[in-house]
Amino acid sequence: MAEEWFRTSGWAPEDRAEFERRLRQARPDGRGQYLRIKGLALHDAGELEGARMLWERVLDDPGFKAERHAAMEHLADLAATNDPQRAEALYRQLLEEDPSLNGTTVMAEVSLAELLVREGDPESLREAGELLKAWVTHRASPFPNARFQWEIALVRTATALGERSVARDAARRALQYAQSGAPFPRHPQLGLVYAEAQVMDWLRDVADGPV
Repeated sequence: MAEEWFRTSGWAPEDRAEFERRLRQARPDGRGQYLRIKGLALHDAGELEGARMLWERVLDDPGFKAERHAAMEHLADLAATNDPQRAEALYRQLLEEDPSLNGTTVMAEVSLAELLVREGDPESLREAGELLKAWVTHRASPFPNARFQWEIALVRTATALGERSVARDAARRALQYAQSGAPFPRHPQLGLVYAEAQVMDWLRDVADGPV
């Protein structure tokens, strides 16, 4: 089966021209979705600037409201490594505009908490703790990868605060989630944890460390 035109990962000039041609022919109410999905394909292929440009187009067009918050989260996730201030602003904007986080991964509080822990000052750590508490109280995701990310954020927050027993317990739970199967048997890959080896080694060190 041929790959759908908005899911291809090519971004050479001829690929861009073909994408824009197909986009112009698409129904107006579907163009925002096609931009967002094409951005995901480019991101997965390592074409990060192309992905960013497409997601920015979604935000800039008021007609793409249905895809706005998902694109905003994608942009925040993309900026988290190299432009944390931009990422923080986007996560805050997302939480303000869409408190229910419909259409997103519902991980904005956790992602924002991770950024705040990196800042490391007392006020940022306090807010990170509040965000993590809000997420576990109100979101309750069934997916192991979401719970794994939350536990990692808690490990980092607790470590920064010197709460070794909290960090140890969170690391142990994270390791358990890393071994969990998918919650829905018909989708055996959905929600699984895929962690880098150094992350797993770090969690084991925290889990086995002194209190």
